[in-house]
Amino acid sequence: MSIEATREALIAVARKHFARDGYSGAEIGRIAADAGVTTGAIYHHFANKKALFQAVAEELEAEILAAATVVGEVEPWGRLRMAFENLIDVCAAADVQRIIFVEAPQVVGPDVWRKIELRFAFGALRTILASLIDAKMIKPYPVDLIARTLLALLRETSAEVARSKQDPKIRAQIADLVAGIFAALRAR
Repeated sequence: MSIEATREALIAVARKHFARDGYSGAEIGRIAADAGVTTGAIYHHFANKKALFQAVAEELEAEILAAATVVGEVEPWGRLRMAFENLIDVCAAADVQRIIFVEAPQVVGPDVWRKIELRFAFGALRTILASLIDAKMIKPYPVDLIARTLLALLRETSAEVARSKQDPKIRAQIADLVAGIFAALRAR
């Protein structure tokens, strides 16, 4: 197995372990065994369990950012709305809920986690919001305030979708609530 293939396999297996067992319950030896490598291979690629967890979390953040890409919608406001709706369902996945929303800020620390978020979803959202404010499409609230509010909305609505086990009635209520919040942001 190539170096990159080994690293990818370790991240994929570790993701399953961290999602199922949490950071504290995941064991390096079991991750290595399930990936078909030695623990030495893990430590060759990652300084420690925390570094492996951070790599998993960053990969998940990259996947979330990729899922936010909306094709076919040319109007920026429409792209943001569609992306947000897509992300609610993407973020309702058990691995995202546990790794990104529950454990990442605690495991890597809030300051490091904020820097990671700036490279991914939070940073992209800030850029989009700034351009929408410049275009006078949304009210000129502070960009970071809007971004943090929308990320909190994403975290909580996706958690509710997960708790409801994808109940269509709950999902419709969430879509209605989100539409109202976005309407309140829209510049008149």
